[in-house]
Amino acid sequence: MSSNQSNSFESGSSIKPIPPERVLELFYGFNVTQVIYVTAKLGLADHLNNAAKTCEELALELGVNAKVLHHIMRFMIYLGFVTVDKKGGYQLTPFGSYLRSDTPNSLVGTALSVGSLHYPTWGNLLHSLQTGKAAFDKTFQMGIYEYLGQNTEANTHFNQWVEEITRDRNLPLLNEYDFSSIKHFIDVGGGTGILTAAVLKKHQNLQATLFEQAHVIDEAEKLLNEAGVSERCQIIEGDFFDTIPEGGELYILSRVLLNWDDENALKILKNCRAAMSPSAKLLIMDFVLPNQDETIHEISLSLALLLLFDRLLRTEDEYYELISNAGFQSPKLIKRGTINFIEATVN
Repeated sequence: MSSNQSNSFESGSSIKPIPPERVLELFYGFNVTQVIYVTAKLGLADHLNNAAKTCEELALELGVNAKVLHHIMRFMIYLGFVTVDKKGGYQLTPFGSYLRSDTPNSLVGTALSVGSLHYPTWGNLLHSLQTGKAAFDKTFQMGIYEYLGQNTEANTHFNQWVEEITRDRNLPLLNEYDFSSIKHFIDVGGGTGILTAAVLKKHQNLQATLFEQAHVIDEAEKLLNEAGVSERCQIIEGDFFDTIPEGGELYILSRVLLNWDDENALKILKNCRAAMSPSAKLLIMDFVLPNQDETIHEISLSLALLLLFDRLLRTEDEYYELISNAGFQSPKLIKRGTINFIEATVN
């Protein structure tokens, strides 16, 4: 250490040493991700649903090493997911309910998808920084949609993650949208149908078409049946790069365009426009990056999008340009937080 550096830490100096704990906590953030992933993978929270259990009891039920599990449980206490009583019995906290699979606010799908897909992909962040390309392709030796099509478990976790984001972010936003003039909407790339089901349950006069690829259709049929709205929703299998069903008064693209580069997003928008009547409206629900003053959450989300899907989040200006290039008129951003509405018309 130089004499100048040494002097800065001498008694009476105005410059105080900075404890390294916070820096190290950031360095080792991967620990948190993997502890949450492993506990979600094992279904640990479900095993603590009804009563407190010791490490030995949990280890026997889960088929894991009790000594290692003890360390995991101490970690979970630190994170706030569990508490332990004087007899060594572990119990879930209200915060821990997010890791249960049977609660309305469950985030198990997110934990499983983040731990198995996002986590290894972020390990190749340097690749994306150097090339500007998706790290997922380097990590898994294929694009994300090809990978999901070949891996049933990963596809299930991914769809659960999307459902949970839709439930927590998109559905509250939809409560603010005026469907009073709409009789039939088409959910383009609507995934497992959670958004379609929610809109149909709230608006009993509406009819819907869910347009999605083959590997998602079965899950969509199940969800719509369970929601009791399947009689008012037609499911059409197809590819939005080829053609999109006609007949809707409102075409919804919810978190679809963010997954595609400008060339492919333009194809989707043009196919929507080709299917739409002159009076139909387009409703985009998506993350929109502010032109300036982004939050750390928005920057992190944009980077995650690049690593997985090969593109960064679009700004408001970039969306307007894309929509106009597809032939739509009067694009209008309705700000509602991180996810926003963008409306546009054919004429």
